Amino acid sequence: MPILIQRIQLAAKIEATEGTAESLAGADAMLVANPTFRPEIKSTDRAQLSSSLSRFGAVPGLRSAVIEFDVELKSSGVAGTSPVIGKLMRACGFGETIVASTSVTYAPASASVPSITIALYADGMRKMIWGARGTFKIVCKAGEPSMIHFMFTGADFSVTDLALLTGVAYETTVPQPFQAATFTIDSYAALIESLEIDIGNQVSLRPDVTAISGHRSAAITKRESVLTIDPELITVATYDFYGKWRSGVMGALSLAIGAVVGNKAEITAPKVQYVGIAPGDRSGIRTLGIDSWLNRNSGDDEISIAFK
Repeated sequence: MPILIQRIQLAAKIEATEGTAESLAGADAMLVANPTFRPEIKSTDRAQLSSSLSRFGAVPGLRSAVIEFDVELKSSGVAGTSPVIGKLMRACGFGETIVASTSVTYAPASASVPSITIALYADGMRKMIWGARGTFKIVCKAGEPSMIHFMFTGADFSVTDLALLTGVAYETTVPQPFQAATFTIDSYAALIESLEIDIGNQVSLRPDVTAISGHRSAAITKRESVLTIDPELITVATYDFYGKWRSGVMGALSLAIGAVVGNKAEITAPKVQYVGIAPGDRSGIRTLGIDSWLNRNSGDDEISIAFK
């Protein structure tokens, strides 16, 4: 029987022991789009010499793999209840703060970041990574559901024949389109069509000669978050984008998507600094392409993502 592209599941679970794969079940599954699996094995050429010009077989060595996918930016449906993507956020270096019946907020953490096991179940075949940590991008475009692109690097991988998960109950909330949103940058309500936030985690593999793959786990070693927006160009008197860039002044970002309790997302950043501006054109309207850094206030606070 052929393996069908449409019949796929993704499941993930925080690891009790770093670098030790978790057993996954239907309760660990979530809805995703555009999943990819990229394994890597570093092979060493045996450059031995003999009377023959023929090549010797290579020696397979260090193993790792990357799993990427998109998920919808949405809440659990109940204020104060963690969304299914919460475990993914935590494995990307974000701490979780729950206020019962009110909100679940994710903010950067520089310590105590858990590792995660992730698997793609592809119509009878399982592709799994473990000892994984990752990074993500939030992508918002006018009129479309906002998405989060996750990329996880695992310390090892396996590919086995295994049936699709049973007992799956997906989160039922429907994402809100990126419209009727509230958006300000440095207290200015700029007119934008799109917004992207790249958390910018640097993920590095930890070599370990006692591990069967040669790696203990993946670790987040740096975080350099970037915001990209495309506002309409306006007069300097209205808001001086170029002047703010020249002076290096920093302002706050505020973004709210959705109005229904249990399915609202609010993103804030206290110290946004413009680092690049380029001219743009949106159907004959002059725009700007602006790259910005999300800088720390006191540390581990350059961005906050709250679901309410």
